[in-house]
Amino acid sequence: INDIVPTLPHSVSNALAAAGLARSVGVSYLDIQGALIDFHPGRHRIETIKSAQGVSWIDDSKATNPHAAAASILSHLSVIWIAGGLAKGADMNALVERAKDRIKAVILIGADRDLIEAALLKYAPHTPCIKIDADYIKGGESNALMESVVTAAKGFVASGDTVLLAPACASMDQFISYADRGDRFAAAVKKLVNDDI
Repeated sequence: INDIVPTLPHSVSNALAAAGLARSVGVSYLDIQGALIDFHPGRHRIETIKSAQGVSWIDDSKATNPHAAAASILSHLSVIWIAGGLAKGADMNALVERAKDRIKAVILIGADRDLIEAALLKYAPHTPCIKIDADYIKGGESNALMESVVTAAKGFVASGDTVLLAPACASMDQFISYADRGDRFAAAVKKLVNDDI
């Protein structure tokens, strides 16, 4: 299990499934182990941007649907969840109901953030929730939106927490792509999060 990075439940499950398939066609254990050691998820897939004072800041901007966001949230014990964007008709109720015990606070952005807020009101009504309204121009130079998000997240963090960008939504309402969203989050974290939170 230590060969799998990040060592998270869904990553381990995926690795076991891949290993089982590889073994079924005769790939050796050592070759499978080597492949697992060499494998690293692409950028914006549970990518740790910074760890400071016991708080992890993670970019999982690729989590563009509720299923992916749930897997990401459930991989951590105490999450300040950054969510929202274009839901494209997705239902957020099952996600929030399943992950509510891991969510310490929520920071919402984007066009369909009210869908997530409604699910929170139904299944986690006492979870703090902040909506960020910052001026932005899609593709513009300003990073005011993500800087506002990171500043809000800093207000909730304590040692042992994870600040997690796992939006459960597509990005095209505010960003050029999920990569742009993740890059802007990473830039804001690097700018605003010091080692002495």
